[in-house]
Amino acid sequence: MNRRYKVKHYRSRIYNPIKGKIIRIVAIIAALAALFAIGWFAYEPIMEAINNKNKEIILEDPIPEKPPEPVYVPEPVDFLEKETVAVTVPEEQLYSSLDFYTFLKALDDDVTAIIIDMKTKEGTVTYNSKQVSVINAGAVAEKAVDIEKRIKTAKDLGFDVVARIYAFEDSTAPYNSDDMAIRYQSEDGVLWLDDSIDNGGKPWLNPYSDTAQKYVLDIVFDAIDFEVDAVLLDGLRFPEDEGMDYAYFGVGAEGVEKGEILSQFAQRIYSTAVLTETDIIIGYDALAVIEGRNIYGANPTEFIADGYAPYINLNDFIGVKFGDGYNFKKMPEDITELFTAVYESLGSIAGLKIMPVIECEGFIKSQMKAPIEFVLEKGAVGYILNYNEAFFSGIPEVPEEQEQQTPAAPQTPVNPAPQVPVTPSVPVTPEPEPEPEEEENENFYPEQPEEDEDEGSHVVKLPDGM
Repeated sequence: MNRRYKVKHYRSRIYNPIKGKIIRIVAIIAALAALFAIGWFAYEPIMEAINNKNKEIILEDPIPEKPPEPVYVPEPVDFLEKETVAVTVPEEQLYSSLDFYTFLKALDDDVTAIIIDMKTKEGTVTYNSKQVSVINAGAVAEKAVDIEKRIKTAKDLGFDVVARIYAFEDSTAPYNSDDMAIRYQSEDGVLWLDDSIDNGGKPWLNPYSDTAQKYVLDIVFDAIDFEVDAVLLDGLRFPEDEGMDYAYFGVGAEGVEKGEILSQFAQRIYSTAVLTETDIIIGYDALAVIEGRNIYGANPTEFIADGYAPYINLNDFIGVKFGDGYNFKKMPEDITELFTAVYESLGSIAGLKIMPVIECEGFIKSQMKAPIEFVLEKGAVGYILNYNEAFFSGIPEVPEEQEQQTPAAPQTPVNPAPQVPVTPSVPVTPEPEPEPEEEENENFYPEQPEEDEDEGSHVVKLPDGM
């Protein structure tokens, strides 16, 4: 049977479903073709417009240049982490900029650091300080140097710089600022001296005095501000025991031992520098520690610091019994033997950063070579040579007596005149010799006030107004 079409009736036409599908497919194909044609013809101008826009953006915002590769800068090495060879600068070389520069240029190639005195053993402050305490102490040198320029000169030549500051061993400031000096017997007493005036007795700063401590601390502040690599704190001690019964340190000193007050002050110094790049090194007398003298009140290596510098003068140990029964009657030909005995008698220094100060006077470089190697083998982080011109130049010093003596000109021998015999004279009775005057009592101490005639004293009267 023939299939009949389903006829839908519309207003004016008969709807054929197959024909409608064909028409829709043709329309879709036509639309796609139109879109393709439009895209084909529009592609080139659109891409050209996009490229032109990109060029404008590139011109307005050029590609940044490649940043330079970072330059490697090594981290600074702590002063006491190096193997240091240091030399002290003589005072006469410090006060002249030309002499200072010449001195540095003439040093041996192995020298890596110099020691500059900012406050000397006598108490002289070598530079102009703006600290009120230093100005009031009246201890600044008459020809004070620009220490900052000296430090820069040294660093420009490749040297590390250590500032040496003597703490309480000071015979200058007490005369000008007696409120920080050791007194004789009482607060109102005159200055206490460590010997008689005739024997060169001198006053000392009082370690128990807050004023004295601040004075020294202010000089350390200056050294840190000048960016020195380290501070060598020397003279951190009391006078010798003899005559100390008359020394008055103030009410606050009662019940505080010497070692305790020095330890507290060392803590203050260390705290001042702990957050800076400046190391604190405590210097001390090796012989005094070995003999157990009470000038430190304790072993100075017990005071807090970054490093320690025992002062070693081998001549001090000749004829002295020390350590484990050592007794050198004379200087041995090989001084390493003596140096070893001294170093081993210093006590427990293992694990500490030790930088000994070695006295050069009377020796030559070849003699010191073996002792220095021994010190470094024992773990020393370096050493300091107390400068001596003959040691470094190799030219022996000529005693002053020989320099002043001029050899007499040769004289033509003269025939001696004949001697005329002399008639013996009548012997004369000698006059009786005058009775010897009563010798003055040369006490160890200066003359006492009347009420203390039977006692020794370390005293000097101050001029009026002081």
